[in-house]
Amino acid sequence: MVRITLDRAGLALLERHAAWWAREASLITHAPGAPLEHLWLPLADGTEAVEDLDVRPERLDVERLVGERLTPGPLEMQGDLYRTEAPYMRVPWVEAILGTPIRATIQGGSMRTMAFVEDWAAWERPSSGRDGAPSHRDEAWFDLLKRMTEMLVARSGGRYAVAQTLMRGPSDLAEAVLGPELMSFSIYDHPGSLWRFLDEVTETFVQILRAQLERIPPVEGGYVTPFGIWAPGTVVRTQCDASVFLSSAHYAEWFLPYDVRISEAVDYSIIHLHSCSLHTVDALLSVERPRAIQVTLEDPGPSLEEMAPIFVKILKAKPLLLEGPLSEEEVGWLCDRLPAGGLAITAFDSEW
Repeated sequence: MVRITLDRAGLALLERHAAWWAREASLITHAPGAPLEHLWLPLADGTEAVEDLDVRPERLDVERLVGERLTPGPLEMQGDLYRTEAPYMRVPWVEAILGTPIRATIQGGSMRTMAFVEDWAAWERPSSGRDGAPSHRDEAWFDLLKRMTEMLVARSGGRYAVAQTLMRGPSDLAEAVLGPELMSFSIYDHPGSLWRFLDEVTETFVQILRAQLERIPPVEGGYVTPFGIWAPGTVVRTQCDASVFLSSAHYAEWFLPYDVRISEAVDYSIIHLHSCSLHTVDALLSVERPRAIQVTLEDPGPSLEEMAPIFVKILKAKPLLLEGPLSEEEVGWLCDRLPAGGLAITAFDSEW
């Protein structure tokens, strides 16, 4: 396995990242903005997709998706972050591995899931998996993820840290597999079925995460998040975007316990939120894990002035990473008004 080395600056940054997790340091990074583009999807026949299509592992050109082999060197940095690469993050991997059909929308720039469970009988119908695997498992997608992780490591030359790929959390998995109506109505009409579903998909999430960590070389005894922040141990990034159509009480009762379970599977954890959906913050602050919170700043969305009290509340208990289209003046405004300990800002702006 490739060994990751760090130069003097990389080692110093390692100490700052450890201090960030302890809410004793801040991290500020300016990155160039990237306009929304169409979906780049190289196909196994040597072409690139130009029209929307249903995606299966065998249709993809894995060599081009992984990229070229780099010459060996120390781990690279980007501002206050480490350079990372992850298995093609446009794929909703956990949903695909659960058997959800995936549709690539080329001009829309994304891959969409299509809910395929019409009722609980369809999900709970017994079936056997390969080699004793759980019944709801598409092994072709799982095998592809493991293969791409190994290929990225082999080609990295140690110059980037391979990170966990896109993995959406239990609430998002319920919305993707069941659809929002069955997910929401089941809280009242089929609670037992929903609990069993969440138990299963959470266990699947953890298994997928561990399969990647087993293939990723550690960096000085720790691992790097997809956000470029190193943790002094195993780490997970999860999310709860589907909580946008749940009340804070429903999220806390039904889905927070599963986000906690995922976070407890490793040493460090960070959960992704959107600035337009911060009603879950109080619930997340009521538990020890996830250890940190990341917020993607939406434009348009709530103003920084509106969100600043929420950010202060978070920073009193957990590290906070803010990412979004921020100007130099806005970064300065945030640094002036928020506690420095545990604050990280990644500003995406085409003018930097």
